[in-house]
Amino acid sequence: MAIPKAPVKRIIQEAGAERVSADAVDALAEYLEDYAEEVSKKAVVYAKYANRKTVKEEDIALATDSQKSESPEEKHNILDVIKNVFDAASEGKGIEDIIKSFKKMEK
Repeated sequence: MAIPKAPVKRIIQEAGAERVSADAVDALAEYLEDYAEEVSKKAVVYAKYANRKTVKEEDIALATDSQKSESPEEKHNILDVIKNVFDAASEGKGIEDIIKSFKKMEK
């Protein structure tokens, strides 16, 4: 899916450009698409961690923050990890099943 060029050109103009070449619009549009794709992929991971199929605003917020520091796979909330371990154990799952469930979350 391509980002429409008119809004991209408008962003450059609102930043102060008097004139904007078509190549500049294309370059920024390509960068924005690549960035949006990476953020979206990370947001999907966060939604899956929360056991949701729906990506929410909070997932996007987490994904954009992670762009500056670390990937979602590296950002485990320790309380969620502990809760998941206790939940799995109370369901009678062994350590191997618990490890498998974490590996699935990282995919």
